[in-house]
Amino acid sequence: MKKLLRREFLTWLAWSSTGMQAGLMGLGFTRLLIPNLTSGPPTMFSIGTPEGFPPGSQIFLPDHRLFVVSMREGIIAMSAVCTHLGCTIGKVEWGYQCPCHGSKFDSSGRVLAGPAPKPLPRFKIFQSLDGQLVVDTRHSVPRGTFFNPV
Repeated sequence: MKKLLRREFLTWLAWSSTGMQAGLMGLGFTRLLIPNLTSGPPTMFSIGTPEGFPPGSQIFLPDHRLFVVSMREGIIAMSAVCTHLGCTIGKVEWGYQCPCHGSKFDSSGRVLAGPAPKPLPRFKIFQSLDGQLVVDTRHSVPRGTFFNPV
C-alpha cells in the first residue's frame, strides 16, 4: 500500500470539500425550481337547500367563516373575516364586531367604527342542478345583490 503524502492528502481534502459544497448548492438550486403548493380551503362549497334559510334567518358557518343571511329580498353570503387584519367577527345585537381590534359593522356589513378599511365582502350564490345552494368566494358581488331561489 502506497503511503499518502501530506500534499496529496490536502489536495484530496480541498477537492472533496469543494465538491461537497457544489453538490449542496446544486440541491438548493433545484429546490428553487419546485413550487411551494399549499392547499387552502375550497373556494366553492355547498351550504344546503334554500328551504334551510327561511326569511329572517342568519346562520354562521364557522368552517367557512361566513354568515348566510336570508331576508325578504333574498339570500346573501357575507364574509365573517374582518377587513382589518383577518380576525373572525361575531354577531352582536346591532350588527357585527371584531373581537381583536374593535371594528364595528352594521347588519349589512358596512363599517361603522374601528380600524377596518372597507365593508365585509359578499359572495356569489347560485343553485346547483341538485338544488343545493353553492357559495363561490372567488367572486364578490356588489351590495344590493341577492340570490332569489326559484
